[in-house]
Amino acid sequence: MSSILAALSSAAALMIGATAAQATTVQSITHNSVGIDQQYYSQGITIGTRYDWDTISFAFDMQSGAGFDPYSEGDLFILTEDHLGAPADLGSSTSGFLAQSNGFEDGFWTFERDVTLETGSTYYFVMGDRQNASTTQIFGNEDQMAYGHGISGLSSGAFSGIVGDLDYVLRGEIATTPVPLPATALMLMLGIGSLGAVAARRRRTA
Repeated sequence: MSSILAALSSAAALMIGATAAQATTVQSITHNSVGIDQQYYSQGITIGTRYDWDTISFAFDMQSGAGFDPYSEGDLFILTEDHLGAPADLGSSTSGFLAQSNGFEDGFWTFERDVTLETGSTYYFVMGDRQNASTTQIFGNEDQMAYGHGISGLSSGAFSGIVGDLDYVLRGEIATTPVPLPATALMLMLGIGSLGAVAARRRRTA
């Protein structure tokens, strides 16, 4: 009886353990050395890991010597398509809108926890309008990049499209969604409880 209970308990533990994954912090960083002067920036990023991400934060790289100096100012929008309009046009009704930043933390824009970036998808992190916006130097590479990576600078008051690749840090956690126990696992747990009760009665009787 004890060996049966042990086997059933192990099987149940494996089923329960498979319902959720451990959340792990992940990041994506580029390191280039060309200073680019613009008032507004847009960076396209393809999520290339095996997992979806949530708990998102993002910052551009202003660099401080050889180190990383995160830059965030104003609002940042996450879109599923490139934005070639003016920064003032950005909002929840913008084509491809996914999310708008909800604050700052240590130089990073932050987003609501339920904002999720899906594996294999490309997203555009686009700065919204700022009052009295001044030119800021962000580091990157002016060579054109593939796979949707790239920056958009302002031209005649609107974003001009992909012209290079910026330095940035995108942070997040592996999105974990608890999976309901299947009916077979629930029945197995009930069976284990019943067998345990029977075994306890037999021990008391003995």
